[in-house]
Amino acid sequence: MKKLFLDVKLADNREIPIDNFAYIGDAVFALKYKIKLLNDGRIKINKVNEKSKKFLSAHAHSKFVPLVEELFSEEEHDIYKRAYNSRGAKKRGNDEEYRKSTALEAVIGFLFLNERFDKIDKIFEVIDKCMFTVEMS
Repeated sequence: MKKLFLDVKLADNREIPIDNFAYIGDAVFALKYKIKLLNDGRIKINKVNEKSKKFLSAHAHSKFVPLVEELFSEEEHDIYKRAYNSRGAKKRGNDEEYRKSTALEAVIGFLFLNERFDKIDKIFEVIDKCMFTVEMS
């Protein structure tokens, strides 16, 4: 499975635009939580889509940031800051939620592309423990 996703030799991280990390991180979030919902048992796809929207929004991701940012290394904090201040994160004006969400997704994407799956697991473990107690609406 790992080979399926990481069969391509990546360029130096400094050469990858920061918004690309966020794009990959968003996909990792989506896959993680859609599979989690499927594991809850027999559920129709429209229900998976409906329920996943609650956790796959900029609003939700921005709420996860204070829960996980203490886990970030210095390098991951740098990725977070670069993404937070990126042109892509600012495309909705100065929407704080969108910028935080983009930055968190960039960290997840960076970790994924660098095959740091243990760190991703730690981050999602914290999110999983808190996701139903954090106000999403």
